[in-house]
Amino acid sequence: MTPPSDTFKARKARLRSAFLTQLPQRISEARLGLAALPDTPVEPEALTGLALVFHTIKGSSASFGLTAISDLARQAEDALRHALTVGDPLSAQLRATLGRTLDQLAAMGARPAEDTDAADRFGFEPLPAAAEPALAHAGHATQRRAKRIYLCDDDGDLGQQLCTQLACFGYQVTALSSLADLRAAVAAEAPAAVIMDVMFPEGEHAGPAALADLHETLGYVVPSLFISSRDDFQARLQAVKAGGSAYCTKPVKTTEMVEFLDALTNRESPTPFHVLVVDDEPNIAQLHAMVLEEAGMTTTIATDPAAVIDLLKGFNADLVLMDMYMPQCSGPELARVLRQMPGHISLPIIYVSSETDRDRQFKALEVGADGFLTKPVEPARLVNEVSLRAERMRTLHALMVRDGLTGLFNHNTIMQFLEIGVANARRDHRPLCFAMIDVDRFKRVNDAYGHPAGDHVLMALSRGLRLRLRECDVVGRYGGEEFAVVLPGVEVEDGKVILDQLRTSFAEVLFYAGDATFRCTFSAGIAAFPHITSADALIEAADVALYCAKGNGRDRVEIASADDRFGSQAPIARERADEQ
Repeated sequence: MTPPSDTFKARKARLRSAFLTQLPQRISEARLGLAALPDTPVEPEALTGLALVFHTIKGSSASFGLTAISDLARQAEDALRHALTVGDPLSAQLRATLGRTLDQLAAMGARPAEDTDAADRFGFEPLPAAAEPALAHAGHATQRRAKRIYLCDDDGDLGQQLCTQLACFGYQVTALSSLADLRAAVAAEAPAAVIMDVMFPEGEHAGPAALADLHETLGYVVPSLFISSRDDFQARLQAVKAGGSAYCTKPVKTTEMVEFLDALTNRESPTPFHVLVVDDEPNIAQLHAMVLEEAGMTTTIATDPAAVIDLLKGFNADLVLMDMYMPQCSGPELARVLRQMPGHISLPIIYVSSETDRDRQFKALEVGADGFLTKPVEPARLVNEVSLRAERMRTLHALMVRDGLTGLFNHNTIMQFLEIGVANARRDHRPLCFAMIDVDRFKRVNDAYGHPAGDHVLMALSRGLRLRLRECDVVGRYGGEEFAVVLPGVEVEDGKVILDQLRTSFAEVLFYAGDATFRCTFSAGIAAFPHITSADALIEAADVALYCAKGNGRDRVEIASADDRFGSQAPIARERADEQ
């Protein structure tokens, strides 16, 4: 693994120092709270407050990988929770146990922050430098707009860590350390989503209660995700009752949280269905088009069947809605024409006709149509029939052109996009970059942590690429752990800046495999048009540059030259270099 940069080390030292510096104060609070408790009776609020101190230590240390500290704090919290549940007084034995636990925690916290070996013995993973979510280079358009997310947790170190991790996936997150801060932030700007702890100093279910109040104040439900060291039914139930949409236990798996946030904030609005309406009667065609457009679809109209083929070239139709009887060319005849064209073999076709004879309807369907609606068609039924079949078409199309694991375009599709991109760049006299990306030492990840962990890495990288690039950029899975990116209108030096920012962010993502945590890096090679003039040559040159990046130490981006050629042995040589 490439050694961390000076910035990375500084960030690691600062966060570790902050946590260890605060630990003695938290231990002192626990000692004072324990000493203040009477022998009997003990008020539940007092035990709850003491349990909260241990809870905070447990959650923070677990998230930082300090398992020894976390386990001790967890044992103390569990003992206090048990005393609260059964209603027993604070026994002398429990007091003594808590006292010993605090002594052990104090001994661990007394190790100097700069003692790297001590931190490593606790299993501490270095924390990343703050990520810059924006692609700042002037040669690249602004990334997809980040949505405001509020993260409310009274553990400031954990909050900052999660903000840093989420920034790697393009989320703009504001860390807030108290419920009062959350209320003030919401009053200033309503968020797209809220992430918050369950427990706060105000109470063990203060988070859900605050969220419920927030919903009442706003008058609508904000998408929300709860994080907590608690995994019991009551904590989850209170989160659901407050309107929580998702729940993650600490230590939080960032990629799991990102999946929830992607779903909650609808980062990518669905593309409207595209419907071609074919009817020789303009008024009927307009009527059906209006109904579909009112439902949010995009339509175009053909009143002459002879114009359909040309219209389909410039209109990416999800479905054709056509009349059955038209002069010179009937609906079934037009359907046969389309079915003889490779690009339209599976295009859904629905007839709309006043024909009521079932035999004629059936014969019309035999030529490859997908449905039959009798005029006049109720608007609701027209919309439903079109939506169902168009959605099915998109699903089938996605299975053909997208990779099943990552959801990115598959190998053949990304290569087609590159060909189209080069042709457009040549026509418009604009630059274009093509990049090959490969996860470093991916075989070792699979061997050490298992193939599910490897799949998790690939999904995280694909999501990061998709969310951090522009809408016009095209990302695909080239094969295995390799990805390909097409950047239209981007000069090669700007493209390198973009890839370096993506590379740095990806290296900061923390992955989990059971009790283990790890990070990954990637290497990339980038080639540019018009310095390299064809799609095949761009692929070959980017592949050679990727091989050079592997040979020069990995976790880097190399630019190809027009003379770069490596032939069919490039993938084999690169794989050998990556295993060394």
